Amino acid sequence: MMLDGKTIIVTGGASGIGRATALLAAQEGAKVVIGDIDRAQAEITAELVRETGQHAHVVELDTSKPAHAERLASETVKTFGTIDGIVCGAIKLKPSKLEDLSEEDWDMVIDIGLKGYFLCAQAAGRVMLEKGRGSIVFVSSIGGVQAYNGAGAYSVAKAGNVMLGNLFGVEWGARGVRANTVLPGQVHTPMTQAMFEDPEVAAGRAAVVPMGRIGQPEEIAEACVFLLSDRASYVNAAMLKVDGGQAESKMMHTPGRDWGGRKMDYTAG
Repeated sequence: MMLDGKTIIVTGGASGIGRATALLAAQEGAKVVIGDIDRAQAEITAELVRETGQHAHVVELDTSKPAHAERLASETVKTFGTIDGIVCGAIKLKPSKLEDLSEEDWDMVIDIGLKGYFLCAQAAGRVMLEKGRGSIVFVSSIGGVQAYNGAGAYSVAKAGNVMLGNLFGVEWGARGVRANTVLPGQVHTPMTQAMFEDPEVAAGRAAVVPMGRIGQPEEIAEACVFLLSDRASYVNAAMLKVDGGQAESKMMHTPGRDWGGRKMDYTAG
């Protein structure tokens, strides 16, 4: 029970990696707050958490809004008394070639996937700083350390997540609040499902992973829960790749290919 008695927030907890993390956190003994803009799906996650015997609470929010981030923290404290950790994972993907990327789509991805991480971590972190302990986990991507061609602003946001995790960890580590970043590789989630429905794309993406397969949300959740737990008590300002070795694959850098191993004329989504 790595998180026994702890209160954990998961943003983007309505589905995919967020849902898997919320469920695993509950199985490891945590009370879980699910923050998401999709309340209906978040309520499903909450019910799944309750089926484990743990408590759950849903906060409907747009993570890019400061008032919403503050409400997420205040509702968590009001409901469960404290905050012990937060996993920031809310993101939207808008694939596009750079020459076609609109300002609106750029702003949407950066606002949710970078600014939203900062706002939610800051609001929850202030509570953790008051008691001198806690853990922040940012769900980034290996797309944050190598460019994902055709993914619009996604890689920029994910690169920002890495630096944000480093910065929080450096500033707050001495005050008892650790911050780390998980970098998933290619993972089956509702956000990526449409891309994997094309057999050629699915095969191409599996081919660039040395393990020869796509990851599952539960495998990313394991890393998140470890970093939330006291077992990671000396892990701070670190990056943890969970990608089957994809970031080291030379195929990722093949000229004329996109980040799924397919010809560059392909745009995901």
